[in-house]
This record gives sequence, structure tokens and C-alpha cells, in this order.
Amino acid sequence: MRAERRRAHHPLLRCDAETVVRKAVAELDADLPTSTATDIVAVASWPPFRLDRDEQPAAALLKAAEQAGLSVRPKTAGPSNIGNLLAGEGIRATAGFGVEYEGLHGIDERASLAGLPQVYAIYRQAVLNLLAG
Repeated sequence: MRAERRRAHHPLLRCDAETVVRKAVAELDADLPTSTATDIVAVASWPPFRLDRDEQPAAALLKAAEQAGLSVRPKTAGPSNIGNLLAGEGIRATAGFGVEYEGLHGIDERASLAGLPQVYAIYRQAVLNLLAG
């Protein structure tokens, strides 16, 4: 059995998550003993990131949302999304802006497609804002 460890966006959270995983694995090993203990190996780790409001492409997206009448606040996304992966390669990116959703990554995950035209229009305007410089 292998447990995967990913870096959270805050050092204390990463530490807490690792502690929780190690404790759960130790309990599992105690409940279901085998000849060797479970080995926990870091498989992937992406750095935390958050763009400032005035950094591109976040600034263009925030401006486009404002132009559409939405009040959007930036926040740290992750710990494991495409933005984290790209940040690890030195590419500034945004992640997480989209349609309303519930049950993220759960068996009952669902998204409201009614907001898709507005989200599309905001991304389109953000690209136009970027191209305008």
C-alpha cells in the first residue's frame, strides 16, 4: 500500500496533513498487520502560489469580472490544481474561477451550467484585457 503526500498551501497545513496521514497509516498497519509496515512516499509536490491582484493574468480576470458587475476576491487555490503545477514551472496562472458548484470532488459533485455564459464572457474579456496591454 502507498500513501501519496501533496504540499498544502500553508506550511502548518502541510505538516498537519502529513501527521494525519501518518497516524491513519499507522492505525491501519496496527489493525491489519503484515510482514512490513506501509511505506509513505512523496509522489508529487507542487509549490503553493497566489498572484497579487495587480499581477497578470489575475489582474485581467479580476478587471473583467468587475466589468461584468461581479465582486470577486482572489484566494489561494490548491493544493493540487493546474495553477500549482504551472507555478512550479515559473508560469503565472489562475485557477478556480468558474461556475457555482457544490460537493467539490465528492460523489455528489455538481455544477450550475446556468452561469457558464457569464463565466465564458468574463474569460473572453480577460483575454481582451491582456491583449490590450
